[in-house]
Amino acid sequence: MPRITIPHQYLSKLSKKEQIIELNNEVRCKLGVSKIHGIGVIALRNIQKGKRCYATPNVIPKFYNIPFGSLNKLLPEVKELVLQRWASIVNGSVFQSPNDDAGLLFFMNHDSHNSNYNVVSDTATQNIYEGEELKENYRLMDNWEKVYPDLEKWTSTDENQEKSISKRKRLSNFLHQFLCQLRFIQTTR
Repeated sequence: MPRITIPHQYLSKLSKKEQIIELNNEVRCKLGVSKIHGIGVIALRNIQKGKRCYATPNVIPKFYNIPFGSLNKLLPEVKELVLQRWASIVNGSVFQSPNDDAGLLFFMNHDSHNSNYNVVSDTATQNIYEGEELKENYRLMDNWEKVYPDLEKWTSTDENQEKSISKRKRLSNFLHQFLCQLRFIQTTR
């Protein structure tokens, strides 16, 4: 696999040590399975109310140039994301921050009652805990009804969780009955 080359103006001007510190401080979220719908933005660590989440991607890309041997200086969860997305770093390639290359903001789900993210300031509107999904209120955007005309019909997180639990119970009951029938068939042979 060839090394990734990019224009020099996009390379971080920070020292290797400063790049590691920046990544460890700024990579706070990742894409993951949403309890609301499909894919969502999940906190890698606790984010205090009012602190930046770094879910809004940089308009001008910034690439880091940290040698593969120095990746152990990154937090384990940050290192894992970098290696998952930029495997060619093992060959000396540069890479983007996991905040920017995944387009986190594009996967932010809506919750009008329990939103915890302000898209304008890219900050937590309440304490967000490790493993918790970041959620924005789409209604706060001007003209939201033109983009999301059926938003009123969308269900809340609580309703989705109840439906999900109900589906799991039905599936569990089905599997239990199936396994019981399978055991019965095996014992009658």
